[in-house]
Amino acid sequence: MIRLDRARVGILATWSTHVQMAFPSLTAFLEKAEAFERLDIDDPIRRAGFKAYAPEVLPSRGRRGDRDFRAIWGRAKRAIAAMSHRKCAYCETPLTAERTAVVEHFRPKSLFPSLVYDWANYFLGCGGCNGAKWNRWPEGGVCYVRPDEDDPAMLFLFREDGRMEPLDLGGSAEITIQDLDLNRKWLVRRRALRIRETLAELTNVLDEEEIPEEAKFRLVRRALDRLQNPELEYLAAVRQCFERALRERSHEKLP
Repeated sequence: MIRLDRARVGILATWSTHVQMAFPSLTAFLEKAEAFERLDIDDPIRRAGFKAYAPEVLPSRGRRGDRDFRAIWGRAKRAIAAMSHRKCAYCETPLTAERTAVVEHFRPKSLFPSLVYDWANYFLGCGGCNGAKWNRWPEGGVCYVRPDEDDPAMLFLFREDGRMEPLDLGGSAEITIQDLDLNRKWLVRRRALRIRETLAELTNVLDEEEIPEEAKFRLVRRALDRLQNPELEYLAAVRQCFERALRERSHEKLP
């Protein structure tokens, strides 16, 4: 997870019109949503979800007439993809096709209905992170790590084996790793592969006796410059492990 710049997201000019059309009555919905969100986040009524609380203000969907939100947030997918450089905002897995990406509600719509169509609540997500998080939200006033507000580099430790660890035990980083399943097997393997490839490059440069020190300096600086590219997959993990390995090898400040 890296720090994201929400200024890269351009809201659709027609969005307010789409929101108006998403409800039988937007006014009635907002009144119910406001009352619902006044309930404590751990109140059983709120945890049961907004659809159970006020289905009458939601549109009827499908042949059975089930009440639910209209999924107009799919229209936001391309715009919010720019914020995370077409990677999952949480795990940094590249999303190479639009159909593999999902619009992730940071604060779930079942608990925070007033934010269901709020672009500030949207991230681009992969199926793994979105499926694990789903309608979850921490208890007791804890919040997940927000990649557009928090500094993930100060909250997570990445190991060379691809695993993530929280730097704030019992806090937001730990619950984020747990609830989004950020140490799932395939993800850890792919993350570790990219880390090993980059560390091998560093080792080859530093261990080559025939390369002059000045040339090694330039090669390491070039590698560090490449690790500033926000489009690289698993950038936070790779960069942190690279910089840590360089410090351990050189016992001095980074070039």
